Amino acid sequence: MTQLFRTEADVMLATAGQVDNTNNEVQGELTRLRGIVDGVRDTWAGSAQVSFDNLMNRWNTSARELQEALNSISDNIRSNAKCQDRV
Repeated sequence: MTQLFRTEADVMLATAGQVDNTNNEVQGELTRLRGIVDGVRDTWAGSAQVSFDNLMNRWNTSARELQEALNSISDNIRSNAKCQDRV
């Protein structure tokens, strides 16, 4: 028996809001951690500091990509909710 996928726009909008809240919480925690890690940056010197900086650049890129992915997810859920509402 085939089962149809069903959802309601208000549930989708609430879910998008939960994704936004999670994104905000994650970004807040990443900002807090970045502050702690930045505090130890000066303890590195020479090539170790260069390696540390390279690692932090990769970490910042990954954090930004995570934020963008979560934003995209919530935007897509909202867009789908609008389409669902029109049906």
